[in-house]
Amino acid sequence: MPLLQRTDSIAGNAFNANVWTGTQFEFAPYHALLEASVLGSAIGLQTTFATGADVLVIDQGVSPVRAANQYGLYPDDFIFQDIVAAGERIIEAIRNTTAGALSHFSSIKLTPV
Repeated sequence: MPLLQRTDSIAGNAFNANVWTGTQFEFAPYHALLEASVLGSAIGLQTTFATGADVLVIDQGVSPVRAANQYGLYPDDFIFQDIVAAGERIIEAIRNTTAGALSHFSSIKLTPV
């Protein structure tokens, strides 16, 4: 059961349509329970999370990290869960609503079902 973590800097008033694009797990490799965590370096990031045709959240505020450069703690911060079928796209869009660059700290965990 892989755990993937990713951080990117999102420029002021910028949008990343899918932070998982181009990664090994952009598409679910097998049927799995997906659990996800998204944290931000400060208030001002919004996320949209979807798997295949399932939209889990649209333009939701991202909680700031408790300590500098911290990924979500399992299970406390893994607030998104969905069953994904093999081949479904995992989409996590991040939007920065502030004038300055902010970082997001995203994690996804895939458990075969």
